[in-house]
Amino acid sequence: MRDWLRRLPPNVQGALWLVSGGFIFTSTGVMIRLLSEQVESVQTAFFRAVISVVMLLPLMLSGRVKPWLSQRIKGHFWRTFMGTTSMVLGFYAISMLPLADATAIAFSQPLFSVVVAALIAKEKVRWRRWTATVVGFAGVLVMVRPGEGSLQLGALVALANAACVAISILLVKRLSDSESPLMILTQFAIFSTLLLAPPAIWVWRWPDLWGWVLAIGIASTATVGQYFWVQAFKAGEMSAIAPFEYMRLPFAVFMGWLMWGEMPVVWTYVGAAIVIASALYIAHREHVVARERRRAAAVSPPEKPPEKPPSGSAP
Repeated sequence: MRDWLRRLPPNVQGALWLVSGGFIFTSTGVMIRLLSEQVESVQTAFFRAVISVVMLLPLMLSGRVKPWLSQRIKGHFWRTFMGTTSMVLGFYAISMLPLADATAIAFSQPLFSVVVAALIAKEKVRWRRWTATVVGFAGVLVMVRPGEGSLQLGALVALANAACVAISILLVKRLSDSESPLMILTQFAIFSTLLLAPPAIWVWRWPDLWGWVLAIGIASTATVGQYFWVQAFKAGEMSAIAPFEYMRLPFAVFMGWLMWGEMPVVWTYVGAAIVIASALYIAHREHVVARERRRAAAVSPPEKPPEKPPSGSAP
């Protein structure tokens, strides 16, 4: 299977990884929704964290990853705090909204990333990306339609989740300067378990056997989905394969209809189209800017070393 995949063009490989990962993430959302019928969202997130620790335990015991040796514990804590908050908010949004609506609103994360990059990371954001961001947020308003009294708590929670994900991604990028992906993943699993334990115990309800199966399935598919996502962007160019990430929306529409008979209203499709178009344009502009920087670095002449004085001359 892998040999057959490697013979394909890199961008085709990336697209296949990304589409497959999108289907897996949609399956994770279905299981989160089903488990929410038995336990609270914070308890579901706690299950997700604990099972992740169990899955990573062999790597820690074998010494492949040593979380206790990290020199950036404070950075890991704040990244975990934002990531854990986004996880709980995301799980709650899935339990409250139709699956397609929760998925569509989650696509606003790149818009929040532009705001976070400008306000927190102090990056220079030019007018094109700002314009695309404003248009994208207009698409969000089309989806939630606050003027018609349809602004639900679940929609606000989904937007808060997207904002927290954007901040979490920024913190991950900063940690990546010195920490390996495996170290970041392990620290997140450990810290999120500790953070979620008190509120999970406070609202604890014992799930039945099917609930435990769902909890294990959520942790397993989320981990596999993340692996597929990493493989996708490792194989293909981001600007070429990014549109395939939005295949999650038709998957969510189909699964929501199949499981619960949900069909999004037309405004969800219109708003999602605006948000996706804006996010793709932002990704395109980031690719163009990065390419221009690489070209500028390639054509700039290297600095000449200082000339040595002729032999025998005064210094």
